[in-house]
Amino acid sequence: MIKKSISIFLLLLLNISCTSKETIAQRETWKTKNYINTVQILLTNFYEFKQASGSGASSFLIKAKGDTLLCTAKHLLGEAMGIDPEIKTNAFNTSLKYWKAFPRDPKLSTDTITGKQLVTEEINEIDIILQKCKMGTKNNIIALSPRFTKATTGETFEIIGCEYSDFKCHQRVFYATYDSYEDGQLYVKSKSNFDATGFSGAPVIDKNGLVIGILTGGGEFEDDLYLVIEPLTKIESYLK
Repeated sequence: MIKKSISIFLLLLLNISCTSKETIAQRETWKTKNYINTVQILLTNFYEFKQASGSGASSFLIKAKGDTLLCTAKHLLGEAMGIDPEIKTNAFNTSLKYWKAFPRDPKLSTDTITGKQLVTEEINEIDIILQKCKMGTKNNIIALSPRFTKATTGETFEIIGCEYSDFKCHQRVFYATYDSYEDGQLYVKSKSNFDATGFSGAPVIDKNGLVIGILTGGGEFEDDLYLVIEPLTKIESYLK
């Protein structure tokens, strides 16, 4: 199994094939061939708590029960970002001083999203957090629609992120194919090798533009790059 064969590392700072006969997946209107250069999706973070601060990694906006929430990886609250002791989710709201999320490069949007309140306060092992947030007035940042159906063998996904060495990157797309589901996580094989440092919290979308989960880790196995996705099914109750 892939999980037993590669060393997983945190990516720091740093089925809608719709097999259902009742539902046909619709492509999101923004999901054009050149969407990566027409709508902003990827954000990065700058945040501070009473006892610690952090910056970098990735985040994005997601639609939830008629609202829009800010989504990222929970391990941004801990040692992975140099925060020790870790900020526990049930202490997040009383400890938070500010959380800002914004595009790495202002090519498509100069807006800043302000995190206001953590809604996923329950203590658990899920590596995803959701915050209520305040949007700017000149917003070209797209909120993604979630997907809760299973991935299919060989399905291609798109990871939206930026390599840290790419200083002019506002966002890029990296392709990967679904490989396996192990211990509640999706494993995908990247179609190209790239430096995934800083991709923690990056959105992973399908061909229709629906986000199936967030990137949380990865590693090389036999010269191929495998990436770990924390699926949104784990937080479905907050989104649906």
